[in-house]
Amino acid sequence: MKVARQLSIAILFLLCISSLYGSYQMINDSTGSSLGLPYYLLNGTVFDSYAPIGWILFSVVGVFSGVTIICIMKKTRFYSFLIMLQGVLLCIFIFMLMLLLAETFLVQYLFIAAGIALIGLGVLQNQRRIAVEAEKKLYTPQKSHPHKHRKD
Repeated sequence: MKVARQLSIAILFLLCISSLYGSYQMINDSTGSSLGLPYYLLNGTVFDSYAPIGWILFSVVGVFSGVTIICIMKKTRFYSFLIMLQGVLLCIFIFMLMLLLAETFLVQYLFIAAGIALIGLGVLQNQRRIAVEAEKKLYTPQKSHPHKHRKD
């Protein structure tokens, strides 16, 4: 369980840092040239610059990954759900970009692989948490309570 948590944190940290950098570049240089994204990719889309995509990347991947890392470190009850949710959101975001831009890049496949890994790690940690809680319930000794209403 500890290894799965550490691997989740490592993947989320890389996603957080790379998406914060990428979103910063997209917002500050809305033409995409600072990231090597050709501006013509936006032709025929609802976007006239990379800035809105940068803001979506910032909030959906960057900030949410950071929040998920904090929840994992604090070992909140729902952190495994957040890991799975981040994986799903990441995959949806990348698939939408692939459809929207009609071109694919290596980095998109790496992000999809990271999303799938997060989903798997989240499921693994959630199943482990459920098993541990069930085991605790099963082996917790029942407290006997005195029957005050009985007369001896």
